[in-house]
Amino acid sequence: MRGLKLMFALAGLLFLIRYVVVCYYTSEFNHFVTLEAQRTQQKGQLKGALLNRARDYSLPVKEADINITTRDGVFSVVVNYRVPLDLLIYRPELEFRASGAGLVQ
Repeated sequence: MRGLKLMFALAGLLFLIRYVVVCYYTSEFNHFVTLEAQRTQQKGQLKGALLNRARDYSLPVKEADINITTRDGVFSVVVNYRVPLDLLIYRPELEFRASGAGLVQ
């Protein structure tokens, strides 16, 4: 019985550690998207910066996941991406959406 409790405690700890790491990196990336959308107005430069930062955080963001639009003087970027959560036996994908906007200069 003690071994079973230990196994469940270790499995819970593994889940918690991996989940917290993914959530931390996505939170940092979401904040970066918000700031970068306000600062950078060129689509190519913005996509490159977002892809580089996603790579730094080990997030599987592809160029097709980034949608940049300009409408009514507002420059907006939306990034929809999925991050696999590797739990050894089970591998769910968590969906995230980062967005930011700024005024066209």
